[in-house]
Amino acid sequence: MSVGTLLPSLPCGIDDSREALQAVVDGPRQQQRHALRARLVLAVLDGTGIRQVARDHACSPKTVRKWWRRWCEGGIAALGDAPRSGRPALYDDSTRRDLLALATAQAPAPFAGWSHERLSAAMGELNWGVSPSWVGRALKRLDLKVHQVRGWVHRRADPDFNTRVAAVEAAVTAAGDDPFPVLCLDEKTSHPLRVPVLPDSRDGRGRRRREFEYVRHGTISWYGIQTAASGAVQMIRSTQRMDSVAFIEVLEHLVAVHGSIFTLVMDNGPAHTSYATRTWLQAHPGISVRLTPKHASWVNPVESVFGILTRQVLQHATFVSAEDCDGRVQHWTRLRNQQHRPVTFTWQRPGAPTSAADH
Repeated sequence: MSVGTLLPSLPCGIDDSREALQAVVDGPRQQQRHALRARLVLAVLDGTGIRQVARDHACSPKTVRKWWRRWCEGGIAALGDAPRSGRPALYDDSTRRDLLALATAQAPAPFAGWSHERLSAAMGELNWGVSPSWVGRALKRLDLKVHQVRGWVHRRADPDFNTRVAAVEAAVTAAGDDPFPVLCLDEKTSHPLRVPVLPDSRDGRGRRRREFEYVRHGTISWYGIQTAASGAVQMIRSTQRMDSVAFIEVLEHLVAVHGSIFTLVMDNGPAHTSYATRTWLQAHPGISVRLTPKHASWVNPVESVFGILTRQVLQHATFVSAEDCDGRVQHWTRLRNQQHRPVTFTWQRPGAPTSAADH
């Protein structure tokens, strides 16, 4: 008796289907049950009888007919497992909503935050007998990490945001044509001076390993100044409290170096906007100040210099003293100023992701 009298007719494209079936059989990462189904279909395609195929593969004729029929109707994809209903769900969406409400609320005193065990106990008080492991799985599906806290700044929109950014942009962009310098000034404060108690070592793959215990040698701070026209950088070490008195001393240093007429870009720090600083600036009318918007110190180009300095010099280094750290920073500054370039200012206009509402 021929195969056609027992089973559905052969689909078109047999050669292509045979190659696909053989690929399933030969695939090194195929699951065995899928490879067996492909071998059953290949054997029938070769003209072997149903019962003989069943004997050769230690299965029943019913199984051979089942997978042949599925392959004829759906091709290779039909040889996979059909969806299974699985065990009935114990908890529905209302359970997950209650869990979400708890996880996003303040944890009960005296705890500062939630854990899976505490959430499980709180759900029990709502007559939901869920286990801590179920809580963990449900939170993972919701992509909710109750043990993490993300810091952010919530402030009212600055009505002068666009105006201040445009003023900084205009000053920096025109610095090359301005006969008077445009100086970008900010503080880099409280960099820790720490030395591990043991020297660094290397693991088997050459990665540096650093001892966790360290000896602290205090902190160090600088005033960073970048000239917009040339891009040259100056780092002035602070040896006292960085208040209005120290800031005015830096301003007097700038007057001595650059003259009494220049444009100064800085943020709204207390030392920059104090009564003493405002009084000093009023006594020096040749200094034009461009303040960055509130909570937008990134507008000041010298912040980019601080980021480069941190990555290239400070981040993974150890310093035995403030003099050691300042010496390396001054060395880096001299090297950078040998290849300085004019500051370029790029800002996305309102309506793009970086708008006044986003900051």
